[in-house]
Amino acid sequence: MWMSNIYIMINSRNSDQNSLRDLCSAVSETGATVVSVDEHANLIEAAIASHDVPVIAAMEGVTYVRCIFSYLSNSSFAQAA
Repeated sequence: MWMSNIYIMINSRNSDQNSLRDLCSAVSETGATVVSVDEHANLIEAAIASHDVPVIAAMEGVTYVRCIFSYLSNSSFAQAA
């Protein structure tokens, strides 16, 4: 499965009034792993299945999603190591 590490920029004045905490929770509910949160920059870093990146981008309050890098995550690689 292809995975992506992404930065998620949050608009603190979004129409649904979703807070950074609300959006972190919503991102986690998609199956993503929240790696870090920068409250001053309204930024969330997460790791997620690449095919779910558009789901994050479509969330109310998300201004921008940037893919930092993508990689193939395959359990057979872990067993071989």
